[in-house]
Amino acid sequence: MSVADELKQKRAELESRLSEIAKEQIELQKLVTALDLVIGSFDPDYQVTPAARAARRTPPRNSKRLSDEAKAAIDGVNKRQTVLEVLREAGEPITTTACASKFAAKLGIPCEQADVAQIAHRLSAVLTQLTTAGRVRQSRSVEGHKHLWAVAA
Repeated sequence: MSVADELKQKRAELESRLSEIAKEQIELQKLVTALDLVIGSFDPDYQVTPAARAARRTPPRNSKRLSDEAKAAIDGVNKRQTVLEVLREAGEPITTTACASKFAAKLGIPCEQADVAQIAHRLSAVLTQLTTAGRVRQSRSVEGHKHLWAVAA
């Protein structure tokens, strides 16, 4: 095996490890957020520092990007109309993630969890625009930090 091949193999191993660390970081951030909620229920004066809150929101550096095919499918469709169709078909208020998952399925985009998160990020602006236009309404879910979306009556 040549030196270049060995270096390529080592690089692939490091990329794999970085991916594992990023997934672990996301899971740990979820646990910290859950602990913050529980602590807040026992101690109403408990507040997370702004620096800690910002650190939780920072995505991992090598987070998975949306594929070119998925981007093309999303960019080639009227997102507002499709989101309204998804919400009508749901028949009940749904989360942004559920909307993104149904949106992807409607467009025939095979998605993993990371893809759905990227699509949800793109659709959150569309949902906010539709709310401003009075076409969609939002409410808080039981968990208190996720929005539920539905077609405005």
